[in-house]
Amino acid sequence: MPYQCRIPFFVAHVIGALWVLLGFCGTARATPDALVMGLVCTDSRDALHETWDPILKEISETVGVSIKALVLDDYAGVIWYLARGKADIAWLGNKSAIEAVDRAKVEIVAKTLTRHGEGYYAHLITRKDSGLESVQDVIDNAGRLVFGNGDPNSTSGFLVPGYYLFATRGVDPDAIFKRVLHHNHEGNFHAVLEGRADVATNNSQALTLYRNLYPKQYEDIRIIWTSPLIPSDPIVVRKALPEPLKKSIRSALVQFARPASGKSTEHVKRQQQMLSAREWTGFAPSDNSQLLPIRKLSLFKERMLIMNNESLPDDRRSKLLEALDRKLKMLESREASAQ
Repeated sequence: MPYQCRIPFFVAHVIGALWVLLGFCGTARATPDALVMGLVCTDSRDALHETWDPILKEISETVGVSIKALVLDDYAGVIWYLARGKADIAWLGNKSAIEAVDRAKVEIVAKTLTRHGEGYYAHLITRKDSGLESVQDVIDNAGRLVFGNGDPNSTSGFLVPGYYLFATRGVDPDAIFKRVLHHNHEGNFHAVLEGRADVATNNSQALTLYRNLYPKQYEDIRIIWTSPLIPSDPIVVRKALPEPLKKSIRSALVQFARPASGKSTEHVKRQQQMLSAREWTGFAPSDNSQLLPIRKLSLFKERMLIMNNESLPDDRRSKLLEALDRKLKMLESREASAQ
């Protein structure tokens, strides 16, 4: 039998424990030299950089770590980058934040604040000369209309209109419209203006921005539907970031555009101006519990579609509804605990 080097049992355990301890301490203390913030191209890339670059510069100085913006085409791209550690922070909608929390190991640390408070609104827009005055006009004439829907991971562009406008009426937009296009908010805005879509989804924050960017064109737009208040957009960070860094990022966001010791009035006003283009007034602390109402909304929408699906056998429909009701009950319990 060949000779094997044997380490005494207790020595092996001591060495192993030291390696674990060193590894843990190294991970806990490892602060990255730079961070990447994922942003979805809800508007033009230039508009996003114009909004976010000055904000990130200020937050970088407060946190002590450089934060650079990474603009991607859709929410799926941002979630992919978060899941693979190629992005560390992200500005998301609530629906996409659900995907990120569930699949990309992130957590919510803050949310945007608007002049409406801790929320904003989804809208349905059309041209003033379209002849469409209401949601009922749109539904009644859907067979001849082109509908500009949002990114499937968008809260205000897809989920909220999908529930309130269509699921509650038992209709599927893909089935009733002549054609359905998918754009970001700015794409929908221009599609309606240029006649490529007759009606499209949008939201209050985006439309405020376009009113400033395109004042003449904006005069041709009519809002024909406004949703209930949607919870504000969350800011997420990777769970793997060191806890002190996550706390520092949350603190820097919450203190942004607010008076603080050693912060001049001019500095506060400058930060407030950075936020004004998107109708934001600041940031507030938040956590994953803010997603519970949106999770419920998704399940309600799914439930209504199943209820109205006449092709499903009764026993299959009953099983699906029972499963959804169990999920809804669990969410309601979690929501009650979070309050």
